[in-house]
Amino acid sequence: MKKIFFFLLAALFFCAGCTPKTVISRTYDFERMNRIGVMGFSSPYSGLSGVENLFAKYLIQSGFKVVERAQLEQVLREHNISVSGYLSPSTTRKIGEILGVDVLLIGEVTSYTPTRKELTMVTTRRTESRPVYTQSVVQLPDGSYATYTQNVGTEYTHSTDVQPQEYTINAQVGVIAKLVDVETAEIVWIGSLSQDSSSALSAADDIARSLVKSFTKELSKLQRK
Repeated sequence: MKKIFFFLLAALFFCAGCTPKTVISRTYDFERMNRIGVMGFSSPYSGLSGVENLFAKYLIQSGFKVVERAQLEQVLREHNISVSGYLSPSTTRKIGEILGVDVLLIGEVTSYTPTRKELTMVTTRRTESRPVYTQSVVQLPDGSYATYTQNVGTEYTHSTDVQPQEYTINAQVGVIAKLVDVETAEIVWIGSLSQDSSSALSAADDIARSLVKSFTKELSKLQRK
């Protein structure tokens, strides 16, 4: 079972898209998951931070007990515990004991493109038409002359107009989040999603809502079995 689970974890990273890609452990006892500690999400992008707070919001809305990032980091500093990089079982176990949490939510912003403006040149082609007339002079029976006008066709004029046009490209954000058991440092759930929206914050909020919703649905299915 564990081999299958880790195989799915590996496959998950190659399946990012607009719908949540998640894997949940079928062997973990989620009944013991009473409190979730939310860690700060790592991000190499200075323009996007605080994504973990969005996850905390939706976890609370879903009924979970959450120890949010600020409180967690304060306690860790007081106990001189470093959480950068790899989390060993001894570190997660110590965090669990100090904070009374059962699992940790750990995440990473994997991609980020801010909203931007692009300028393109738009070409408009126009065709105008006008009738063409000719005039003729004829002699009437009484010897006088008269002029009459006759339509002999249509003249077409073609023109091209090139103007600059500005358009907006949406922000794009990618996130991977996982729940780690504090006793064993085992990943018991992992999800990834990429999303675009009018702003990076809006895209990140959509990701947090979708991934938490996906987790709660999977958890509900397991608990019904």
